[in-house]
Amino acid sequence: MVAQDTRNDLPDLLRALSMPFQLASLLFVALTSVLLGTFIGGDLIRLVVSIAAIWLILVWLTQYALHLIDDAANGVRESRAASVEMASAFLDARAWVHPALAVAVGVALYFHPEWPRLPALAFAALLFPASLGACAITGHALDAVHPGELARVMRGLGLWYPATVLFVLGCALLGLFISRHAASTILIVASAELLLLLVYAGIGGVLYVRRRELGFEPRQSPERIAQREEQARHLVRQQFIDGLYKDLRVHEAARATRDAARWLQEAKPEHLKSDLHALLQAGKHWTEPREYPRLLRGLIPVLLEMKQPGLALNLADAGLAATPAFAPAAEAETLALIRYAQQTGRRRLARTLLDNYLQATPAPQPSAELRAMQLALADKHQG
Repeated sequence: MVAQDTRNDLPDLLRALSMPFQLASLLFVALTSVLLGTFIGGDLIRLVVSIAAIWLILVWLTQYALHLIDDAANGVRESRAASVEMASAFLDARAWVHPALAVAVGVALYFHPEWPRLPALAFAALLFPASLGACAITGHALDAVHPGELARVMRGLGLWYPATVLFVLGCALLGLFISRHAASTILIVASAELLLLLVYAGIGGVLYVRRRELGFEPRQSPERIAQREEQARHLVRQQFIDGLYKDLRVHEAARATRDAARWLQEAKPEHLKSDLHALLQAGKHWTEPREYPRLLRGLIPVLLEMKQPGLALNLADAGLAATPAFAPAAEAETLALIRYAQQTGRRRLARTLLDNYLQATPAPQPSAELRAMQLALADKHQG
C-alpha cells in the first residue's frame, strides 16, 4: 500500500479554491450572470416570459457546480468548460437535492413564522457541507440526507469540518453584503455565482485532502498515480524477466547476465530488493538447470560492487537451491559472501559455499586467507 503524502495538503487545497477563478469558470459566470441579470432585472411581464430561461440557467449553474466539486474532490485542478449537456435537468439527480431542501426549509419557515429562524438556518448551514460532501463522495443523491453518510463525512473531516462550516458561512455573509451594497444586478448575480462555486470547490478540496480518513479513492491522487506507475513498472519488469528466460533457453547466459546487471544497476534503491525477489521467484520455475546458476553466479559480483552483500547472499541461496554444487566464480566473492554469512549467523551456508568453491573444477588455488577461514569454520563446526 502506498502511504499518503500530506506535505502538499494546504497548497493543494488552495489550488482547489482557485478553480472558480480560472478562465473556463469565469467565462461561465460572466455569461450566465449577464443572462440572469438581464432576465431578472426587468419588469414582471419580462420575468414571467423569462421563467423558462431563468430555470435553464439555474439548472446549468447547479450542474456546473456539481462537476466542479466532483473534479476538486477527485484531484482535478483545472476547471472544465461548461458544456451544453450540463444544462439538462436530468443529467444528475444530485442537482435537485439541495435546491429542493432549500425550498423546503424556506416554505416551512414561511408557513410557520413562530418557528425560530436563526437556529433552523444555523442547523441547515451546519449540515450543508456534510450533505454536499456525502453525495459528492458516493455519487448518489439520496446520500445527501442519509444520516450514516452525513456522520461519515463529519467524522472523516474531523477538525476540518467546523472550519469548512465557517468557510461556507463566510461566503454566505459576503454574498449578503454584496447584495445589499452593489447597485448592479449583474454584479450581484456574478458574485453569488462565484461564491457558490467557491463553496463547492472548497468542500471538494477538503474531501480530497481528507480522502484517506473518509475512505475515499479519488480518480487522481498521489496514491493512485504511484499505484499506476508501480503496475506499469511491474509489467515492464515481467517482460524483462521473460526476456532473460528466453536468453537462457538459447544458452545466452552471458547476454542475460549483462542485461540483468544493467537492470539492477539502474534500478532505484527502493526497487532493487523487489526486483531481485521477482527474478528469483521466476527462476524457481525455469527449466534451465545449467544456465540459471550461471546467471546467478554472474550477478553476485554486481551486487557486491553495489554494496549489497545481503542480496548477493540471496543469489547464492537461490543458486544452491537450483544446484547443490553452486559456488561463486572468484575467491574474492566467496570470501565476501562467507564473511557476511558469518556476520548474520548463517555458518552452515558459509561452510557450504566454501566447500563448493574448493571442490569446483578446475580446482582453485586457495589463498592463505581462504585456508585460515576453512580452518576456522572447521573448528567451529567441531566445537
